Amino acid sequence: MDKKIVTRMIAVAVLVIVAFAVFFAVRGTVTDRSSDLPKTARVGATVIGELSEGYPEAVPKWEGATVVSSDHVMRTDFDVYDLTLATDDPFDVVLNGYLTALQREGFSIRQRDIGTIMTSVEASTTVYSATFVFFTDEIDRTGINASIRTYR
Repeated sequence: MDKKIVTRMIAVAVLVIVAFAVFFAVRGTVTDRSSDLPKTARVGATVIGELSEGYPEAVPKWEGATVVSSDHVMRTDFDVYDLTLATDDPFDVVLNGYLTALQREGFSIRQRDIGTIMTSVEASTTVYSATFVFFTDEIDRTGINASIRTYR
C-alpha cells in the first residue's frame, strides 16, 4: 500500500480518536443528579496555538514544536490534559528525545511500534499517567498527540 495512503489513514484514525476523547470529555460535564456536584469541570475551551493553563511541568514538551491544540478537563479525582504538537524534527529524533526525557523525569515506559510511521508510548509515575502517539504526517512532519492524567 502506498505510504501516503497509509499515512493519511493513520492521521484520520488519530483525529477520530481525539474527536471521541473530546466528545466524551465534554459529555462527562453533566451533573450527577444524586449529589448535584459536577463530575467534571471544563477549565477552558480547547486552546489553539498554546498550552492549556496548568499543563504539568514534569511532562516533557518538545522544544520548538508548534502547539496544534491543547485542552484541560478537571475531574473529581484527576485532571486530563490533551495536547497535539507538530515539528519539522525527524520522527526518530523526537521519539528518542521523548523517551530519554520521560525516563529522566522518572516515568516507567511501555512502547508499541505501529508500523514504521507511528509509535505509541504509555508512560506513568505515581502522579501521572500519559499516552503519547508519535506519527509522521503527509508532509513528513512529526506529530505528537499526548493525553496526560494528573492524579490528586
